Amino acid sequence: MDAACFLLLKIEDPARAQRWLRETIPEITTAADKTSEQLSQWTTSLNLAVTWSGLKALGLPDAALETFPAEFQEGMSARADILGDGGESAPEAWEFGGAAGPARQEELHLLLMLYGSTEAEVSALLDWERPRLAAGGLRELGAQRAARVRDAEGHVVEHFGFRDGLSQPLVEGFVDAKHPHPDHASPIKAGEFLLSYENEYAEIPDSPGVPAALDTKGVLPSAREAGWKELGRNGSYLVLRKLRQDVESFQSFLETHKELAVGETDALKKQWLAAKLLGRWPNGAPLHPGEDTPPAQASAEGHGIDNTFGFSEKDQEGYGCPVASHIRRANPRDALPPNVEMSNQVSRRHRILRRGITYSDGADKGMFFIAINANIARQFEFLQQTWLNNGKFGGRYDERDPLVAHGAGKLTLPHQPLRRCVEGIERFVIVKGGGYFFLPGMKALEFLSGAE
Repeated sequence: MDAACFLLLKIEDPARAQRWLRETIPEITTAADKTSEQLSQWTTSLNLAVTWSGLKALGLPDAALETFPAEFQEGMSARADILGDGGESAPEAWEFGGAAGPARQEELHLLLMLYGSTEAEVSALLDWERPRLAAGGLRELGAQRAARVRDAEGHVVEHFGFRDGLSQPLVEGFVDAKHPHPDHASPIKAGEFLLSYENEYAEIPDSPGVPAALDTKGVLPSAREAGWKELGRNGSYLVLRKLRQDVESFQSFLETHKELAVGETDALKKQWLAAKLLGRWPNGAPLHPGEDTPPAQASAEGHGIDNTFGFSEKDQEGYGCPVASHIRRANPRDALPPNVEMSNQVSRRHRILRRGITYSDGADKGMFFIAINANIARQFEFLQQTWLNNGKFGGRYDERDPLVAHGAGKLTLPHQPLRRCVEGIERFVIVKGGGYFFLPGMKALEFLSGAE
């Protein structure tokens, strides 16, 4: 869906909020099977996520709250050092979920996500929900509007000009007819994205729970530990970050450094340099050694996207896709030491489901980054700290992700006959807000609502 509104809410009256939740549950979009005809008529969507403070505000007792992982309890703003959120991106300056202001982390309880095929549909949904929120003892801390940007061919693009949302892991047991592009890896275990399922370690980790005595209506499934019920079953964790993209600085950087690039015209040189920073051509095609102009879109099944590539066989040194480029850091595929098999295994254990959407607010443009993962520390935070912000990634020296890391500085570009080094890389992306949320399954929502 091409439009969205993210409502940031505070619970002021828990009893009324539970009643609102009971009334809202039937509206929530689920993963229930739908026919092609139903999907064709499906133009709006609604979902709900809750912070640790929100669970506390709903009356969840300490014994249950303590079963959630430490990173979720602490919240995103408290993990700023791990995430590299300093300077302009420090939580003290965030619009929501940060260390200050009316929408600071401890005040932010619920995230109500409204989606529609058009902005008018989202506006209508918003007009319907707002009076219900006020009656339900919920205070609106903010409303963040977003809408996808499409190029002349109708493809979704982000503000730096690249096609977006191309690489998503296939989840074992699920078929996504809307995103048929084959992934480079076989399906990932569902437990990497859903709680209480087997993950890539062949384990079913403990998920959040509540003392069985609290589940007086028998809504929740039994946990492995006697005397407990599972609150996490079929749920996940949602990471939300509002990222402002400094498009003007990005374009100015390309103009200033275009002489380091390859191309017959200034426009082609800037396109080449931008592609090396990201790790793909703007049209979505992968980078290959010796290829200095973007190929026409062509791939398996005629979908125009090739996402089945690896790096180890033909591009281990990064002559095509630089080792420290954004997409190679975010998903190294088969290129990590010591060998292909181990690299694929490690990469699979740190995948996330990414569901981003762009926003435009006058001169302020950017993206709402949304990640779904079953383990925030091992998946999202690992990516951020160990791969994106790590100056030694891939054997490099003091080089960080050139697009989203803070203080990237420089990027080495292997090239024949001499390698090139792009220096003076600025901060093109600023964090404006964010939070860690629990995305409950339907049974958990029923329990939290006090359902009969």
